[in-house]
Amino acid sequence: MSKFEADLLRDFTINVFRACGTPAGDAQIVADHLVTANLLGYDTHGVIRIPQYIEEIRKGTIKPGAPVSVEHETETTAVIDGGWNFGQVGGMKGIDIGIAKARERHTATVVVKHCNHAGRLGTFTHRAAEDNLLAIGVCNSPSHGHFVLPWGGLDGRLSTNPFSFAVPCGSAWPIVADFSTAETSEGAVRLHRNMRRPLPTGTIVDSQGAPTTDPSKFYGPPRGAILPFGGEKGYRGYALSLLVEIFGGIMGGSSTIVDQPGNGLAFVLVDIQAFLPMDAFAGSMEELRGYLKSSRPARGKHEVMLPGEPDFRKREERLHSGIPIDDETWAQIIAAASSVGVEWRRTVRTV
Repeated sequence: MSKFEADLLRDFTINVFRACGTPAGDAQIVADHLVTANLLGYDTHGVIRIPQYIEEIRKGTIKPGAPVSVEHETETTAVIDGGWNFGQVGGMKGIDIGIAKARERHTATVVVKHCNHAGRLGTFTHRAAEDNLLAIGVCNSPSHGHFVLPWGGLDGRLSTNPFSFAVPCGSAWPIVADFSTAETSEGAVRLHRNMRRPLPTGTIVDSQGAPTTDPSKFYGPPRGAILPFGGEKGYRGYALSLLVEIFGGIMGGSSTIVDQPGNGLAFVLVDIQAFLPMDAFAGSMEELRGYLKSSRPARGKHEVMLPGEPDFRKREERLHSGIPIDDETWAQIIAAASSVGVEWRRTVRTV
């Protein structure tokens, strides 16, 4: 396990994607997204994705520099065609259009289709919260990502279908919730496999539906599956996943059962000031935050934290001490980067 300075890792990532023919602005968007995910502790959605993206560029799945366009729109809605560019590029275009519409018309709903892997969903809702908007985001995947069992089924029919919301919170960090509607993300299974660690019980099953903690049993062959979140009440995660599937996929005019790459994104943005002045909202959020944190900590806990608070604390820690990356993941990144002519020429700090 080694640690890496965020700025150096970001520059390296930009160079890798530039070497793949990605325009400078788009490479910056993707690199910022991946390294920020690592800083916040979402290592499953960070630079671990570099080899995947390089391979998808080679296959023509990701089309670096492809135009991202507005297919059709109204004053408060838009359907964005991501052009099969990087998902982060299409997602950022979508959230920026939504923010502009919500500022002018107090609300906006935007869907993004033909969008490759979009990375950490909370990046987009957080961006809106920084503009004093309440934001909800969802992300689905077509059949290639159907790793998750429907409730009562033995074959994967849904993706991990994350859900996120973000709300400005006065002078404190914004509330940013970002979670899978499955028991885990595929990226987490990949990370556990690379680190040779078992998964938590109740996360995955093998190809016959038998519970297992071995990540290799998920990848097979034959492939296993991920469970919807909720344990014995997993029908709740299943139902929420269906909402994400419909909103993130079908609402954008995309079939969710065809074999195509990428994600479907959808965002709902609300201008808080259409309901009450921002200072009044901020004051009420400060009160709510204080009230929640005044609860006595449960056994084994030091304090009550709001969604996103552990992530922002981790970002401060990793900005100071570096981003940890396990040896297997780093070897994969280095091999992928070398294949496009980019070498890592910095000294790393060993933990």
